[in-house]
Amino acid sequence: MAKLFDFARLIKKYADVFTFQGAVAGGSYKGGQWVPGAPPEPVKLQGAIMPLSEQRVYQSGGTYTTQDRQLYLYRPLPDALDGAKVGYQGHTYSVEQDVDWSAYADVYAYVLRRVSKFEKSAGN
Repeated sequence: MAKLFDFARLIKKYADVFTFQGAVAGGSYKGGQWVPGAPPEPVKLQGAIMPLSEQRVYQSGGTYTTQDRQLYLYRPLPDALDGAKVGYQGHTYSVEQDVDWSAYADVYAYVLRRVSKFEKSAGN
């Protein structure tokens, strides 16, 4: 079945490189203490990272801010909601929410929450 919407051109037009740091998986007990496993190596990916719309920020009731972003990709991020981080333009974001639109469109969307509101941006 054909997809109802084709966002491939838009993603390609606005795509930028970002760093994806997957969540730490596994670990072991040493001396009765849990020691988490080593984090996976960060990988460079391409996707369209956009600011959240004013309407979405307003309707969130303070859940989202203008510092948070929306990420659009062609394929899903593995275990994105298990503590994964995204690095983009000198800022770190945690993956807060995913939306699987693959049944209707060729896109996966994620809400990225800025980890620290107090870090200096590259322009400051």
